[in-house]
Amino acid sequence: MPLQIPHPKTTLHLYRHLVRESTYLPPLCRPWFASRIKQRFRDCRDRDPPDKHVKEAHSSLQYMRSANAGHVVRLQRLCQMASGRVGKRRRILAKSELCNSPPIDTAELERSRIETTLKAGPAPPTATKTETATATATATATAASDTKNAKAKAAQDFFAPRPDEHDWLENWSLDKILALAKSQASQQARGWPLAMRRTIDTKRITQGRNGFDQPYKPKLVRNKLKKHFAGILTQLLPPLPQGEWDQLGTLVRGKPDVNEFILPPRRPVAQSAPIQDSTSSPDDSSATARTSEPWDWSQHVLKPARMIERGNSRTHKTLTGAEDQDPRGHGRPIGVRVISPRKLQRIYKHIWTMSPQVKKHPRSGNWAVTWGAMEHSISPASTSDLSFFEGVTEDGKVLLGGDSKPECE
Repeated sequence: MPLQIPHPKTTLHLYRHLVRESTYLPPLCRPWFASRIKQRFRDCRDRDPPDKHVKEAHSSLQYMRSANAGHVVRLQRLCQMASGRVGKRRRILAKSELCNSPPIDTAELERSRIETTLKAGPAPPTATKTETATATATATATAASDTKNAKAKAAQDFFAPRPDEHDWLENWSLDKILALAKSQASQQARGWPLAMRRTIDTKRITQGRNGFDQPYKPKLVRNKLKKHFAGILTQLLPPLPQGEWDQLGTLVRGKPDVNEFILPPRRPVAQSAPIQDSTSSPDDSSATARTSEPWDWSQHVLKPARMIERGNSRTHKTLTGAEDQDPRGHGRPIGVRVISPRKLQRIYKHIWTMSPQVKKHPRSGNWAVTWGAMEHSISPASTSDLSFFEGVTEDGKVLLGGDSKPECE
């Protein structure tokens, strides 16, 4: 159960509660959530009115307290957010890992500029009236034969935008996204936060036909491709940076530092001095502390009992921190357990299986996707169990002769 910490009243008080609560998270989550809390506080500091952001911060504080109290599902969700499987960091990783890489040298930059210029075509030169009339007559004679070739050439290059138009799709590495999406569709399992669609191929768009059995116009195909890749990006699990992927694999497979799986203990809460009555003396032992808020009887009049006691239920105890008024109580909170190092390592293992690594083959130029996987090995038999396998080889064959000869039925 989370400690009975006073409810934050001011925005600065709420900010301090969030920063303090982030220090109790696992080491995998602390850097991301600490920086995210500070950044969100700076971004929303001048918002007017701040009621919406304050309400979201209160909800996030309750969620973090519930995860630190031992709620496994919420703790696993926070680990997925910190590793970029869901949430804001997933979009940041997708933008940094799946976009077109900038030119690495001057030669590549010049090559890209030349390709862009060739796609746009040469600039039309200025001509006189006589030259214009002659060119018009020549163009009219060859227009019928060139129109079909131009349309066919434009219909084949759907992944390139028009020279006079630019959109967001040209900034992304589409072949890399398709390779990662196909690998995720074949690798995904039950329990993943995102499920990739099965229809990833773009042939139904580039080779599709309308109701009049005519191929799609290039602009329509481009719009359909943008909608198609936008849907893929919302379901895609982006690759992790190489250093972070190796570190996560070390935590799961190797023998990491024990401190990586130990959650820090909670620090004691500061207690305010007791407030005594004016009629009682300081030495009066019967004086009691008045640290709790007065009972608000109006809530019991205006709201039903089930709504007031909702925070005391087994599913909301870790979110609200409320205690049962009934001495018998409603029972143990649902989904809460002691987060041991072994349990935390299993959470890391589940996240690592959802983390890909994409590399380009130096010769073929194809993208190779590698997912985190565990090597399942059979543990050796104990001494008491070895007697059961006497007279049997490693291949499972029975040795003939001696006492190990099987009896015939």
